[in-house]
Amino acid sequence: MKSIAAFKGQQNPVLVDAISPEPLSSNQVRCETVLLGICGTDREILHSLTPGCPENDDFLVLGHECLARVVETANDVDGLSRGDLVVPAVRRPTGVDASVIQRRVDMMPWGCYVERGIVGEHGFSLPTWNDQPDYLFHVPEHIADVAVLAEPISVSEKAVREAEQIQAARLGDIWQQRPPRVLVTGLGPIAFAAVIACRSRDWPVTVYGRDPADSFRASLATEFDAKYLNQDDWNWDDADLDRDGFDLILECTGSDQVAIKTALALSSCGIMVWEGCSRTPESADHNLSLIMRNAILRNHVFLGTVNNAPQDMQSGVDFLVSLDDKYGHAIRKMITNRVTPENSLWHYQNREPQGIKTIVEYSV
Repeated sequence: MKSIAAFKGQQNPVLVDAISPEPLSSNQVRCETVLLGICGTDREILHSLTPGCPENDDFLVLGHECLARVVETANDVDGLSRGDLVVPAVRRPTGVDASVIQRRVDMMPWGCYVERGIVGEHGFSLPTWNDQPDYLFHVPEHIADVAVLAEPISVSEKAVREAEQIQAARLGDIWQQRPPRVLVTGLGPIAFAAVIACRSRDWPVTVYGRDPADSFRASLATEFDAKYLNQDDWNWDDADLDRDGFDLILECTGSDQVAIKTALALSSCGIMVWEGCSRTPESADHNLSLIMRNAILRNHVFLGTVNNAPQDMQSGVDFLVSLDDKYGHAIRKMITNRVTPENSLWHYQNREPQGIKTIVEYSV
């Protein structure tokens, strides 16, 4: 089978011969990829022309959202057996400086980690690959068809969890006394992952987007019992923000214009979390003075977040299990296309108009 790769200086993805894994060493597991998610990060890597290739390679094997099956384990491996389904973590520490060695891996600075399929290490579009059990999270068979969503859910779960921790440090158990009013911006995979993280807590959610209310993606948001708000209906000029504003805004579009526009709807002590941005930012003229003034007078917090902690990966799996009865039908609708590796290349450069998540099927 083939792997999907990004080459330096080339925007088109390329099918390459699979790299055979080395023989298993101590405390290693061999896995075969079952399903692979195509992510906006993959498209940004290709568009940038500068994939983070492993040392001595001029290409990067893509794929960081993965469901895999264990096919072999070293003799000293406990807790995983042949046939188990797993989802892998993406980021791993390497060459860690002593000053940051106590940090969680998702908090380490650039240069102290690799991310499989993103920077420094080949990803999971390899048909088979080796890994350590610490980076693999067991998946129950009954959610195998959607388990590839655990990684993007974990990214939004980290955003929600850290906002919870910040608010608890500032205001105690206020979000336990009254659930925060949440705004999620966008209708892509990370936005729906944010909805899932919030609905797992039974928080009320409004989703902001540009799609018509009767479109597939907007309608799907309501299947999670979220309210949908079209951008054309956005007006907070005369609003009572403490009564009607949002306590938590999860910005999932990566658009600075959307971030600035929606920040005006933050209530007192509100938190906005940025979950995405452009890989190649460009300068733009924005009036930040009102955002700064509101942040100072109303005690706002603006938080950037990336990747996830191990507990967030486990939560991603747990949410898919716990929400299966209530929202399983909606979660499954997030997978809007399934392709083979040979038919996947178009999707690494293009988005379908109402598509959410395209899955590459390796072994099912």
